[in-house]
Amino acid sequence: MTTVRETSVDELAASGWEPGRLVDVRSTEEFDAGHVPGAHHVPLEDVLADPGRFGPEPVQMICQSGGRSAMAAEAVEQAGTPAVSVAGGTSAWIESGRAVDTSP
Repeated sequence: MTTVRETSVDELAASGWEPGRLVDVRSTEEFDAGHVPGAHHVPLEDVLADPGRFGPEPVQMICQSGGRSAMAAEAVEQAGTPAVSVAGGTSAWIESGRAVDTSP
């Protein structure tokens, strides 16, 4: 069993992630309702169907609370891309008072 590495929303905010390297794995409806600004939407089922799609650069996976992003990060890691899951997910991001984007 792989241990998924996690990062906090504070570390995420400080990281200045590259465009497309923060991946929101929630459903389209959840993503459209509000997501971390700059997050790239790839639903979990699409990540699991092709976990090698992200290439060699590290990615950060986020969902609502951390469960789905952990699954995604594990699959992506096994496919050869360094990946971390954002602990607490979008809920923790919102609870921290940070901006949320509602554009698709």
